[in-house]
Amino acid sequence: MWQLLLQMALLILVSAGMQAGWLVLQAPRWVFQEGEPIHLRCHSWKNTSVHSVTYLQNGKGRRFFHHNSDYHIPKATPGYNGSYFCRGLVGKKNVSSETVNIIVQGSTSLSVSPSFLPWHQVAFCLVMVLLFAVDTGLYFSMQRKLRSSPRDWKDHKFKWSQDPQDK
Repeated sequence: MWQLLLQMALLILVSAGMQAGWLVLQAPRWVFQEGEPIHLRCHSWKNTSVHSVTYLQNGKGRRFFHHNSDYHIPKATPGYNGSYFCRGLVGKKNVSSETVNIIVQGSTSLSVSPSFLPWHQVAFCLVMVLLFAVDTGLYFSMQRKLRSSPRDWKDHKFKWSQDPQDK
């Protein structure tokens, strides 16, 4: 599916006036977490062979291959943030890919020991237990009062008044 989408995109761009033989820099995504591997591939139209491939970051050469090869970064760090493109020879033409931006985001893992929950989670659980206990106590208290109420209502006489001063 990945190659089909790429070929369709290349076909659209080539039919719109781009020259055949140009390069595309591929990656599984453009945003990575710190510590994840990054895999870049410099790909040509119809898998035409590419020679003397250079991967560039922010305009500076990062890696050179005599024959087309993928560029692997084992562990991403913020130093790998930037704009990337690849350049190479397709036949005798020196061609470059479009620039893409790669973003490496900081680590999202918590530095809390797995045996201890963060304080806000503990506080939330304690408040929920307290509210449940109070609610349950009120429920049973009201049930008890409502069961005994009909006897009290029979013996009690109510006086209704329409005048607010007759209290």
